[in-house]
Amino acid sequence: MDSFSRFTQSVSTGWTPFADKVSKGFTQYKQMANESLGSGGDVTELPTDYLALERRYEAVRQSTVVLVKLAKAYTAPPTHFDMESLQTQFSSLTSRIGGKQAEGASTSAAAAAAAAPKTTQHEIARASLDLSEKVGLEEPLGAALFKFGSIEEKVGAGKLAQDAAVQAKFVAPMSDTVESGIALAQNARKQVQAARLSLDAAKSAFKSARPDRADAARRDVEAAEDHFLTIIEEAMRLMKAIVESPEPLRCLSQFVAAQLAFHKEAAELLGDLAPEIEEIHVTQEALYRHDNK
Repeated sequence: MDSFSRFTQSVSTGWTPFADKVSKGFTQYKQMANESLGSGGDVTELPTDYLALERRYEAVRQSTVVLVKLAKAYTAPPTHFDMESLQTQFSSLTSRIGGKQAEGASTSAAAAAAAAPKTTQHEIARASLDLSEKVGLEEPLGAALFKFGSIEEKVGAGKLAQDAAVQAKFVAPMSDTVESGIALAQNARKQVQAARLSLDAAKSAFKSARPDRADAARRDVEAAEDHFLTIIEEAMRLMKAIVESPEPLRCLSQFVAAQLAFHKEAAELLGDLAPEIEEIHVTQEALYRHDNK
């Protein structure tokens, strides 16, 4: 009998927190339902400074989430290339060239399709270098494609370095902000709404309380008010930390620096290549016009 008594006492002790949580949740849900039906009584207004801070915070939160998403897409490997289609085009081209060249080109195309593309520039480089061999380096177009492919390979390497920098110095820290500071602030905002519902439910219960329950109901209102104010202060502290943090600006500065370094290097490489391609073009055009007089 003593064992059974201890068991039931243990169950009762362990059950109470869960039961309290369910009871509070039901009270908040009931209050929300009453308010939606217009029978919830007066709704406690949130402080104006809280609402003003919440608007600022929400703008920063949305900006952070959107920028992280865009930065991830910006640094992601290209997925728009249809490697099977490219392989078919290579096979079709080399079959017309014929012989051992075709067999070698087909093997090259298969290897290209098997390798995952690193950047768009790497894809352009690989295609240009392969086609330069098919056309022949002694041909003007083949020579130009070889030069172009070689430079695009270097530009692709620069793009990889930029992407790594953006991932490390922008995506990673900004994602941490979303998953830590912003997540905490979001949870605090939910708690503010829950505390507000509990307070209004306590006020409503106090208004309809029997005389013998009036004092207890009043104490419930006071406790709910204290909790409501405490939760608001905590939520404001967390939101203010997000709004005033210099971290997004530091990360954005790093993003810009990574882009600047990449585009500067790419501009130098392409700046050296452009006159070479133009020279080949001018020479070929002169020969073409001379032969077709």
